[in-house]
Amino acid sequence: MLLKITVLLLLIINICTGQQAKCDQTPPQATVRTPSENKGIYRMSISTKGNDTNIYRPDQTYVLKLTTNNSTRPFRWFMITVEDPEVDNTTYEFDHKSIDVGSLKTIDTHKQSRYSERCYNSVENTDNSDKYKVEVHWVSPKQNDRNQKVRLRAMVAENEEVWHIGENLTILLEKDDRRPLDSPPYTPVDTCNLCSEARYEVTFKGRWSRMTHPRYYPSRPDDNGFSHIVGASHSFSYILWQPGDKASPGLKKLAEEADISGVEREIIDAMSPQNGTRTLIRGKRRYHPYMWEPSHSLFRVDKVHHLFSVLVAMKPSPDWFLGATRFELCTDVGWLETSEIPLYPWDAGTVDGISYESAPSVTLPVDAVDRVAVGSFNKESPFYQMNLNELKPFAFLQVRRLDVYPLVDADCNEEQEPEVEEEKEVVEKKNTEEEDEEPKILESIQGPRDCTLGTWGEWTECVPDTGACGSGTQIRSRQMQKLYYESYQVDDSNQNVGSCQPNSDGPVQSRQCFVNC
Repeated sequence: MLLKITVLLLLIINICTGQQAKCDQTPPQATVRTPSENKGIYRMSISTKGNDTNIYRPDQTYVLKLTTNNSTRPFRWFMITVEDPEVDNTTYEFDHKSIDVGSLKTIDTHKQSRYSERCYNSVENTDNSDKYKVEVHWVSPKQNDRNQKVRLRAMVAENEEVWHIGENLTILLEKDDRRPLDSPPYTPVDTCNLCSEARYEVTFKGRWSRMTHPRYYPSRPDDNGFSHIVGASHSFSYILWQPGDKASPGLKKLAEEADISGVEREIIDAMSPQNGTRTLIRGKRRYHPYMWEPSHSLFRVDKVHHLFSVLVAMKPSPDWFLGATRFELCTDVGWLETSEIPLYPWDAGTVDGISYESAPSVTLPVDAVDRVAVGSFNKESPFYQMNLNELKPFAFLQVRRLDVYPLVDADCNEEQEPEVEEEKEVVEKKNTEEEDEEPKILESIQGPRDCTLGTWGEWTECVPDTGACGSGTQIRSRQMQKLYYESYQVDDSNQNVGSCQPNSDGPVQSRQCFVNC
C-alpha cells in the first residue's frame, strides 16, 4: 500500500510541474523492492531490418517484442517505457513535451497492453494472465536536426516476488544520421558560384506493379497510371512543394485528379530571370500497361536557378504523388554530372484514405504534405507495419547532365577559371541522341559569339495542346546572321532546325500559355 501511495504522489507531482523523472517500473503488486537476476530468460528485441540494431530512422514504425525463452517461466506483468537517456541525471529536469522520443502504440490483437497511467510514454499489461510474448509498436521521433538518443526499457514480473529489469531488457538507440533513401545527394545552397549554365535530362522510371507492391494492389490495374511529369528548374528561394507545407491549389489538383495544369500555371507565374523559376519541366504520362516505360524531359539551370523540383501523380490513390523537391545541381566541383534516387509516395494532405482505392473523403482541416503512412497501424493499408527501408521504390528519378555552357564575359574570379576551362571542353561534345524534349519556358538560347542577333519577334497566338481551350504553347524567334543555332522541340515536333544563314530565323523561345474555356 505504501508503494502504491508513493507512485501516485510521484505521478501527481510530475503532472503538476510539467516535469518527468525517470519512470519507476517497480510492479505495484511487488512485495520485493529489489529486482531478480534475469539470467537471459527474458528479452526485449526490436526489428530494425538488417544489421543496424543500434540505430533508428526518424518517423518510422518498429515492432518491440517481449519474450521468454523458457516455456515454464511465463510473465504476468510488464511495462515498456521509451525515454531520453538523460533522464538518468538526477539534477536534470525537463518538460517531457519538448523532448521527442517517439511514441509507443499498443497492438490490439490480443489486448495484452494498454497505456500506462503511472509513467509518461509507457505501456503496461492489461491483466494478470500468463504471457509468453508481447508485441508493441514504437514510432520513432520525427525528422529534426537534434541528434536524439532514445532508450527503450522494459520490466517483466513473474509474480509478486520475482521481477526483472536491466540487461536484455534495455535497448539504447541513436538516430541514423544518413540521409533518407530518397534524398538528393547534395544539400541546397543559397548561392551558386559557377560561371556557366548547364542543360540536363531528367528521366522518370516507374516501378509500381503487382510484383513489387503486392499488398492491396489495385483491383483494376488497367486504370493504373502516372501523370505527366511536371516541375521546374528554380532558384533557392522558390519552393514548388516540400514536406511540412500545405499543398498549393496546383498540387491539390495534381494529387487528386492527376491534372498538371494548376502546377504548370503556378510555375509559369513564378518565372523570373532574377528569381523564381526558369524552365518548365514536362514529361509524358504513362498508363498501364506502359507504366515501366521511362518519361523524359530537358531543362536548363544557371547560377540563379540551380535547383529543380518535380511531381508525378499516382492513380488510383486518394491524393498520393511521387517527386523530388529542391534537388541541388550546383556543387563545389561543378554542375552535378548524374544521379539517381528512389521515389516513395507522398500524401498531399487534402483527401483522407489509407489505401490505393479508398473512397475519397475531404480532409478537414487540411493536413501538411507528409510521407504516406508507411508503418501504418491500419491493416487495410498497403504499408501496414512496414519501414521505408523495406519498402520497394515506386519509381526512380534520374538526372543527367548533357551540356555545359560557359558564360562568356561573365564576372568570374580567378578561382573559378579552371572550372570554366573544363566546361568549355564539355560543351564541344555535341549531344547526338534523340530525346523527348518538352516545351521550354523563358529559355534565351544563346547563338555563337560572331552571330548578329536581331530583336525578338511577337509571340504567336496561344495554341491549346488539345481542343479549343486549356494549356497551350506560344513561340517567338529572332534573326541571326551566320553559323548555327540550337533547335528545341515544342510538343514533340521539331521547330526551326537548320544552319544559321543571313536573315534566317535564329534562336527560338517557347512558353506555356492558357486559353480560358
